[in-house]
Amino acid sequence: MTATPSLVLRGGESVLRFAGGPVTLHRTDKEHHIPLAAISFVHAEGRSVAIVLAASGANEPTIYRVTDVSEAGALAFADAVTAALPAAPAPDGAALVTTSPLRAAPEPARARRWTVAAAVGVPLVALDVLIALRAPRGEYALVFWLAVLFAGVGGLLARSAGREAYRQWYLPRHGITVVGRFTHHTNHRKVYRYTDVDGVEHDYATSSGPDEIELAHDPRDPTRVIRPDTPYGRVMGVVATLVGAAMAAGCLAAVVALVTVAVRGG
Repeated sequence: MTATPSLVLRGGESVLRFAGGPVTLHRTDKEHHIPLAAISFVHAEGRSVAIVLAASGANEPTIYRVTDVSEAGALAFADAVTAALPAAPAPDGAALVTTSPLRAAPEPARARRWTVAAAVGVPLVALDVLIALRAPRGEYALVFWLAVLFAGVGGLLARSAGREAYRQWYLPRHGITVVGRFTHHTNHRKVYRYTDVDGVEHDYATSSGPDEIELAHDPRDPTRVIRPDTPYGRVMGVVATLVGAAMAAGCLAAVVALVTVAVRGG
């Protein structure tokens, strides 16, 4: 028995796929699913391929055409689809075709980072130029960047410490506590294995600990797990959160003060 090949044709922003079942045509904004019974014939000519749907009477047949494809690929695609067509196509092929809209593709992570960097960096540079031109002392422009830097450091500290402090409060009270057993070392860290209520095993890495430790995980997401800290450790987490928030707030206040001085012209 000969297996049906899985064929892909790419032409511009269109993609044709066939693996023995319906032909799919992927466009930039939608995707067409074309059953074999809907197809009258497939025509390959040079670097283009046309899928002509069955039509009855005087109705003009619907044609899906993809250009700028591989010439050899177009011939192979047309031969494979033609060989799989039923003996008698449906009277109205267009009625069998289903079309579904496509979601916009998510912006690549690198492009998002550049967009965020530009959205933050351009206004900051503009404010620094304003301070350098209008503030009574030139070093105010340097102080501006120091304030922005420490505001960012404080914000990151408040975010990371605050998230950990929240988990240390929430998961031991509302999560599920299990025993993690040491299995091996990796990158100078100890790896413990624990099992959730569904019997699935997970790994947790930490810098140190005995052969068995207690772990608290979220019942909705067993990979969201913490090793419950001591009361002192939880208090220090809250303190770190407050220190970071105070640093960020104070430095932002300094930035506002510098900009105000520059706007007023000293």
